[in-house]
Amino acid sequence: MEWHPEAEAYLKKVPFFVRKKVKGEVEKYLKTQGKNKVTPEDFLKAKEVLLNKMSEAEKGYEVSGCFGVDSCPNALTSSSRLLKTLEEILEEEKITQFLISRVGGKLKAHHKFKVCLSECPNACTQIYICDFALHGVVKISVNPKACSFCESCIETCEEGAIELTEFGPVINEELCVGCGHCLKVCPESALTEEFRGYKVYLGGKLGRHPRLATLLGCFSAEEIPILLRNILFLYKNYNQKGERLGAIIERLSWDRFIRELKELV
Repeated sequence: MEWHPEAEAYLKKVPFFVRKKVKGEVEKYLKTQGKNKVTPEDFLKAKEVLLNKMSEAEKGYEVSGCFGVDSCPNALTSSSRLLKTLEEILEEEKITQFLISRVGGKLKAHHKFKVCLSECPNACTQIYICDFALHGVVKISVNPKACSFCESCIETCEEGAIELTEFGPVINEELCVGCGHCLKVCPESALTEEFRGYKVYLGGKLGRHPRLATLLGCFSAEEIPILLRNILFLYKNYNQKGERLGAIIERLSWDRFIRELKELV
């Protein structure tokens, strides 16, 4: 579709990482209006329509994942099946219908219960601003007797989480992000995999009162679906007017929320 120079100038003001998508959506909309050229006026009209459309949510939830093991060298888990299971749970729990009943009308994008998953600690899917978020991690076990003191683990650790003592490597759990890079370079298997699963974060959101998600703990892939169901039970039980999970946690307090969550197990 042909673009007027002024319309192209408007398009260039759109952030580069969504510019291609915006261009496609504008052209798609204008084709429905019988247009074959994008004028400045057409662009602004399409922008208004598309922004209004974006503010309304067709579903009461959103599930997103990252590139995964097939496309990312840092991926620690393979979670496509898990993501599908989590989406099925959200559908079974009728989250969309529940939120419509709480909101009392059309849902907006900020009402959505957001689930996101990153296969590694790089957290490409913005896990810290989602209601229920996971990122893949590996927990390392140390066998000091096997260590050859080559220092390969120290050189590869970007977090400075490994110290080499006279007794072998010591991992600072507070600094370690569970990326597993040290496992790949240890020639003597002094560092081995103890656990591979997910760190779970709860209650992240943006908006008028932003809140970074809080770390709940580490869980296996088998434990995650049960955990989500329990989280949704509390979310539905305490939800007022379609508020986000983070708002509920703030209102109840983290300690009370976790106490009631543990009672469901």
